[in-house]
Amino acid sequence: MMSNDIDAGFQKNADRIRSSFKRLFEALMQQTADRIYIKDTQSRFVFVSDALARTHGHKDRSELEGMSDFDFFDEATAEAFYAEEQQILNTRQPIINRTVKETWKHGRTTWASESKVPLYSDSKEIIGILGISRDVTEEHLRKEQLRQANKTMLADYASAEKVQQVMIPGRIPELPDINIGYVWKPMSAVGGDIINFPRNPENKMLFFLGDVCGHGVQAAFYTVLLKYITAQVAVSYNDSPTDLLNTVNSHISRHIKGGFITSIAGHIECSSDNDRRTLFVAHAGHPQMHILRAETQQIEAVQLPTALVMGLPGGTASETVSIDLQPGDRIYTYTDGVIEAENQHGQEFGIAQLEQALVDSAELPVQIGLDLLFSKVSEFTKHSGQQDDIALLGLEVK
Repeated sequence: MMSNDIDAGFQKNADRIRSSFKRLFEALMQQTADRIYIKDTQSRFVFVSDALARTHGHKDRSELEGMSDFDFFDEATAEAFYAEEQQILNTRQPIINRTVKETWKHGRTTWASESKVPLYSDSKEIIGILGISRDVTEEHLRKEQLRQANKTMLADYASAEKVQQVMIPGRIPELPDINIGYVWKPMSAVGGDIINFPRNPENKMLFFLGDVCGHGVQAAFYTVLLKYITAQVAVSYNDSPTDLLNTVNSHISRHIKGGFITSIAGHIECSSDNDRRTLFVAHAGHPQMHILRAETQQIEAVQLPTALVMGLPGGTASETVSIDLQPGDRIYTYTDGVIEAENQHGQEFGIAQLEQALVDSAELPVQIGLDLLFSKVSEFTKHSGQQDDIALLGLEVK
């Protein structure tokens, strides 16, 4: 009984609405905020909403009857709209939610989102165009501003990439008794790893390798700052990697906020009377160092004293350690992007694979060996991609 009462009431209301269609259409055209219009087959306005009339500068929408886009827009815009609507009439293909540029006769430019569909009579004959549009000028301008900002940012990003590629590692020392090899591969266009060979008064083979916390542009900015600071500090290098790192830390800590840097630095001294070489090295939260002995073809993990990273209050570098080297010995240091590289199963490349790769390349030039190591890491992570910046440094005593 209740269902029948509801059905009867619905039918009565539906009949009332249908019989009032003309009045409802008039209400829609008066009250809607959308710009609704009906045009004949010559693209002349027959019915328009009050919103469209106001957009065209008229109070009474009946004033637009018989007018066309040629009365409001410049010639090029009006011609384009007319040709488009004629195509809709010929092909019966509508245009839905398309954003268009509108250039008015007095030179003002606006943007609109519009839909246009063919209008049919009861006999299925096409008798005109039904269109709905709304002004999206502010939205379009915001998108354009965002697009321009993104374009500028990408240009700056590309410039930063070029600058960093020039600066890292920068000048490579050419020494008669040391071969140098390196790999520097940011995860993206720019990165937070740095390899540097700062000039010093005695022209010793001084190296600095660092890993800035984080990735991308912010980390890259700190590598530029590190490059500058290490160059300045090395001018008064006193043969103490510990002092160099602590001085660099005192400068960088003033600028880095909410982050930290791991680093390792050292130099190789060559005795003038024999083949004896000595490595002096210290670190700040970066103890990764291996030595491949030429005599035994064995790899050694160097045990460096513990030390805090740069950028934290009270942090100091480790004590300097001296290591004797023989001709053919190789020193390797690297950032953790190598050993922490993960494959698709979440397994890390690890120290064992790194050591084996270094042993396998013992007979190859140091640079080729590092290139092969990076290739192995890339192959290991090929389904996961590079997840961190990678820096590798190899030094061989000739």
